[in-house]
Amino acid sequence: MSLSQNNTPDVLPALPVLVGMTTAELTAWVESVGEKPFRGKQIAQWMYQKHVTDAADMSDLSKAFRLMLTEKTHVSPGKIKETVKSADGTTKFLIELLDGEIVECVTIVQKNHLTACVSSQVGCNVGCPFCATGLSGFRRNLSAGEIVIQYLLMQHAVSQGLLSDFTPHTRISNLVFMGMGEPLLNYEPVLKSIALLNKEVELGLRHITISTSGIIPGIQRLMDEKADYNLAISLHSVNTEVRNRLVPINRKYGVTDLLQAAKLYANRTKRRITFEYTMLKGTNTSDADANALIKALRGIHCHINLIAYNPVNSPFQAPPRKEITHFQYLLTEAGFPVTIRNNHGSADMSACGQLRVHQREKELKTLA
Repeated sequence: MSLSQNNTPDVLPALPVLVGMTTAELTAWVESVGEKPFRGKQIAQWMYQKHVTDAADMSDLSKAFRLMLTEKTHVSPGKIKETVKSADGTTKFLIELLDGEIVECVTIVQKNHLTACVSSQVGCNVGCPFCATGLSGFRRNLSAGEIVIQYLLMQHAVSQGLLSDFTPHTRISNLVFMGMGEPLLNYEPVLKSIALLNKEVELGLRHITISTSGIIPGIQRLMDEKADYNLAISLHSVNTEVRNRLVPINRKYGVTDLLQAAKLYANRTKRRITFEYTMLKGTNTSDADANALIKALRGIHCHINLIAYNPVNSPFQAPPRKEITHFQYLLTEAGFPVTIRNNHGSADMSACGQLRVHQREKELKTLA
């Protein structure tokens, strides 16, 4: 299997993959194999509305056509390999792709809705030292279909009662690109996946958020798109030296220029920026850090999300809860809307990339 310059497989399998095609593309494809055009819409409805990825279950198609789909296509570019459910219902899924690579996605149970957290790459090349995904290295970009299938597989599991003990909600209504990978380094597939999720799956665009470590050219490209996308920026510090260490891409796209781009994005799109700030003991949680953050974010239409660190195999530690709440108090007193994002399922490897690393370690032990 060859890789293109952006590390996306030129051709994943030899057979066509249906998840990832629009209704129009499916219609053109079914016509090319001698079927009536309306079959394309039927397949799209099964996949995107009913979350069915097994052709055998598409009951309004003829048996012969279902058999052909089973033998001559891959309806789905991935399948669930493992699930880990936490005490609060948060469920992490390992998805195995057609080439054997594995990505993570998560369904998070929240008070008023369910949120899907999806990956955009296999691994990540940004290399943040406190992130399990960054520690595991980069493999390749995901296709639009490989992104969308994460949502479809999770939604199907939820529809089958996976979370019935934890929530009355049966539809995942919110989605964020905050799993493995840097979305803006996989720009076109990410935007195509959002279009599929919006138009085919019917997720509201305002309920989809792109989270970036600060790829300024990608933010600038987003500003020129016809649609206005919700944007979150993994900030973690406004001190250049500290951010260079926490988010190595800062050496290329500095924090001062990043905040200027964020302000312009918020002004142009009228969308509020979310700044993600992972709290790391002894690194970015002092009063001086809070005051620097207040000064740097003045004039930017934003919301600050403080994240209680989920420890991985790194030298970083989570600060005491009172340190986080004090930091929140300082920001709130300065007039910023601030929330603390609590860990979901911290006892079950819920930090991005942890479960994938654990799976790879198990496989290596098996081979040894």
